[in-house]
Amino acid sequence: MGDHKMKRSSRADSQQPAVGRAVMVRCPAQTLMRLRTLNEAEIITLFTPVVPHSPSASLVKDMDPFEPLGRALPRPVRHVPFRMDLGMTDLHPYFLSASGVVVVVICATENVLGHNPEAFERQLRFARSITSKVEKDTSMASVPVVLLAIVGNGVKATVYEQAVRDFPVLLTLDDYTPATLERGVRTVFG
Repeated sequence: MGDHKMKRSSRADSQQPAVGRAVMVRCPAQTLMRLRTLNEAEIITLFTPVVPHSPSASLVKDMDPFEPLGRALPRPVRHVPFRMDLGMTDLHPYFLSASGVVVVVICATENVLGHNPEAFERQLRFARSITSKVEKDTSMASVPVVLLAIVGNGVKATVYEQAVRDFPVLLTLDDYTPATLERGVRTVFG
């Protein structure tokens, strides 16, 4: 009976999806230190695009695909979705003033680009608008902006990395399954 349990458990493990890569492409040392030593009261403002679920994730039908990311973050989170067709609205900047960190997600996986071929460009425009608001607000001088780019891997990933070279903090992920999102959080926040 013990052998049966062992085989069953290893079979279940082998059926688990592989965890995608999380790569810190760039982050100044002092910013990384700041991200890893946040005050407990600091709020992380998380801007995420409205996208379909990852094909390899099994989430509840009406759950936001980035909810697991928000849950994995180490401090209180203000999760603010944005629609690609609207970009930054008048409401989005209001969430910035209480931020200790701003995380902006860009998702340019095949399934997202299949729904909207301009998805990367629209999300990049949003990310640049948010970053510009943070940079222009002198009260936010110590607030890092983290760009989390979900770009798969291969040639396209390199092209996307080049397109966002103006962001000082860049983390890339292969996919947006809950396990990969959690790996990304550990990569940034320790």
